[in-house]
Amino acid sequence: MDLREVFKQRRSVNFFDAKRKVSEEEVKKIYAMASLCPSSFNLQPWKILLISNPEEKKKLRQAALNQPKVEEASVIVVLLADIKGYEEINKVFDDMVEKGYQKEEARDTYAGLAKSLYGNDISARGFALRNAGLFAMSFILAAKYLGIDTHPMDGFEQDKVKEAFNIPDRYEVAMLIAVGYHDKEKPLLTRLRRKNFDEVVIKM
Repeated sequence: MDLREVFKQRRSVNFFDAKRKVSEEEVKKIYAMASLCPSSFNLQPWKILLISNPEEKKKLRQAALNQPKVEEASVIVVLLADIKGYEEINKVFDDMVEKGYQKEEARDTYAGLAKSLYGNDISARGFALRNAGLFAMSFILAAKYLGIDTHPMDGFEQDKVKEAFNIPDRYEVAMLIAVGYHDKEKPLLTRLRRKNFDEVVIKM
């Protein structure tokens, strides 16, 4: 499937075939593709809570406005944005030095730059969520490339999700992504209208 077809065929599926499962190996393949997405300083400030156990899905459904697809989808990705991700700059810098991107003597300057950009609560939250968003869209498109359907979910109560799964304060719940296969007995409707170029673009 070429890239244009991936975009055309990707839909936010509301009805999943609960009998068709996505294996962990398939999720790993999706992740391997999605992990190639860009991130600020290559910090990759995200974690994934992968939920497939039926009892855990029930708990999540209660925190996700009781949406049935939480239980019907094969797997739910709880995408966590790490607001302290900038603190791992030294690990990233080691890789940069080893591969010739940076020289060792620039370490303190580089770490200071990351801290100055992301070292307060407001900027750290924005940093984490923006980067998690890049990963989320990459994950969704990679899934479609592999023939697997998804639905990005913003309908959840963050406090309840964090409480249900003991998620530390350093993480924001960026998004839930339902992963599985469309229930073909419930056909997709025609895609809703997208804004055209002239409606969106402001020329300067």
